[in-house]
Amino acid sequence: MADERDEPRDREPRSWRIRRWAAPIAMAASVAASISAVHLLADDDAVPSGAPTGDARMPRFMLTVGHVGVGPEEERPAPWIRVGALSGSGRYRPVDSVRPPSSSAGEAREILDGPGGTFVIASTRDEPCESRLYRFGLTRDGHVTGLARLTGDVVPARVGGLAMTPDGDKIAYTTAPCGGDVETAPPPSADVTVLDLGSGRRRGWGTPGPALVGQIVWAEDGRTLGYVISDVRPDAIPGDGSGSGGPGERSPRDIGNATVHALDTEAKGADLRAGRVLFRQPDASTFVTSAVMGPDGRGGYGVLRKSDPVSTVFFSFAEGEPMRVTRTITPKPGVDQAVALVASTDPPRYACLSGTDPFGRALGGDLQDPLASPPCGAAYAY
Repeated sequence: MADERDEPRDREPRSWRIRRWAAPIAMAASVAASISAVHLLADDDAVPSGAPTGDARMPRFMLTVGHVGVGPEEERPAPWIRVGALSGSGRYRPVDSVRPPSSSAGEAREILDGPGGTFVIASTRDEPCESRLYRFGLTRDGHVTGLARLTGDVVPARVGGLAMTPDGDKIAYTTAPCGGDVETAPPPSADVTVLDLGSGRRRGWGTPGPALVGQIVWAEDGRTLGYVISDVRPDAIPGDGSGSGGPGERSPRDIGNATVHALDTEAKGADLRAGRVLFRQPDASTFVTSAVMGPDGRGGYGVLRKSDPVSTVFFSFAEGEPMRVTRTITPKPGVDQAVALVASTDPPRYACLSGTDPFGRALGGDLQDPLASPPCGAAYAY
């Protein structure tokens, strides 16, 4: 194992301290606008428990890692963690920055807010391909404190889709190979690992055949794990970002058959598909962009795209029942449609919830190369 001793941290020149905060300011304003938005999923009386809501509190601090909020002019090396204070109007004020805790820490690629004011970071380096998990807290004035490794071992892959139980005792995640060339890499496989933070014990589940797993989230019982599995055609190749012409148009790189499962992590077995089925993609003319199990482990909510007519559909679902459409948005002719759900939930989910693939390989129904900047590069403190 590489040396994990802390390295000396020199004081940064003033010019560096000013420039590196320029890019996150626009993001902070966007966050403020999103959090003050109206409900997107449904009318007030139809919003599923645990779904994003528009009446959320404004966070006090925004924490970012990796390339999130980094402009092309920024000097290197970039801070490992950035912390900025947010005002009600979306103003961003830099508070703290942290360099990598060691030479072997790699790049911080995903950050997750957990219970009790704790945060977890998944960091990865490609040579050798390995990831580490770290935990830290935040002082009242927004400074990082107590940054330390969760376990002494490493994961020999990229880690993504972090989800923590409500009591903070366990973390679930999925993995992917390092490198970004889907065309030459083996077809992706879906796997989930649960790490017990008290004992350090890991337990894994997988599924045969090419597939992606995402939207990993715990139920409030701390035992039931929800996730969506999407199948990938065996001869999948990277797409061009066009979405194969739209949902329902088959291609050698299709991602489909999205299914939400609820898994009892204390039951025997290691098959991801053995979990209870809460939702199945209704037909091939749709592409599920999000499907999240609710806190009760019996239902949830999601978003899908339809090709005929072209529209974005918000829906809720429950075990053993057909999905319920709660809102449909049809774009105006010639106008691109982009929908994002950015808000807090009640109760907090402590999960990345970045779509059907935490590594950004599911784009418009196509299998793509992983995103350079993973979706969960920001977290918030309230």
